[in-house]
Amino acid sequence: MPDNDHDHDHDQNQMIIGEAAVHLAMNNADITVGSLIRELAEMAAAEENPARCVQIRGAKRWLRGFESSPGNRDELRWITAAGRGSAH
Repeated sequence: MPDNDHDHDHDQNQMIIGEAAVHLAMNNADITVGSLIRELAEMAAAEENPARCVQIRGAKRWLRGFESSPGNRDELRWITAAGRGSAH
């Protein structure tokens, strides 16, 4: 069931990137691919759980794919759009 593994990794990446985005937003920082990668690097440096550190690095690696392909940002739209107009 490789598709389930891929979906799980994708969901996990989104959750971790979401954590980084929330932290940036709470600090009134711009949320860009670069700032998210820097925030993830800081999260990984502070993380004591090796398994979570691997997950954070995976999310950072996934985001790096968007640095080299600036025209492919559809999957990042959820980061900035998710919080707009939300009553949560």
